[in-house]
Order: sequence, then structure tokens, then C-alpha cells
Amino acid sequence: MAVAQPVNRGSELIGELEERDELSAPDFYAKYYLGSGLEQETVIELLKHVADELRLPAGKLRPTDRFSKELSPGQLHAWDAGFGVLIVEVQSLARRRGVAIDKRVDSLDDYIRIMANIY
Repeated sequence: MAVAQPVNRGSELIGELEERDELSAPDFYAKYYLGSGLEQETVIELLKHVADELRLPAGKLRPTDRFSKELSPGQLHAWDAGFGVLIVEVQSLARRRGVAIDKRVDSLDDYIRIMANIY
């Protein structure tokens, strides 16, 4: 499986991510989702998928990261294709499963919890 390489998404974003400690996928799960009832394999798969779509390092992402702020490509891009793909995936999977989504996908945590519940 190819690992996405970080791209220049604005110096502020890259700087903030570089300052963070790198967490392994199992450590990410243990720190943020251990008591959540979500399966570790699912959380890790979704984390890696978001990182790949946004072309950011998975080990630097946190559940509180917002797509409109911490994960935004900046002022230069009004529409981020990676985020667009993620939202379309949520809507498409929910429709196929007959699940109504009554929550906005604002953060990485929102995405993980919504997707894990309709998998």
C-alpha cells in the first residue's frame, strides 16, 4: 500500500502539523478511541483513508482537527477535492445502507464516528 506524501498545503498548516508528536495508528486508537466502542481496525482504516485523501501524514492528525480549519488547504482553494471526496463517500455509503445522517462532518472525529457506524 502506497503511503501518501505530504504536500504543501500552506505553511501554517504544515508548521502546525510538524509541531505535533507523531502517533502510530494503534497509539491514535488507544489515546482517543479505546473506550468508544468503535473497532480498532475500522478507526485506523478511516484515519489512514482521510490522511491519504488529504495527502497529510496520518500520525499527525487528531480527532479534533476540523476540515474547515486545521485540515483546510487555506485561502487559495475554495473547494478541496480531498474533503469533497470524503463527504461524497459518507453520503453515498449512508444512502446505500439506508442510514440518515443527522450530523455535520466538521472534524476528523465526526467523519470517523459517522463512517464507523454505517460501515
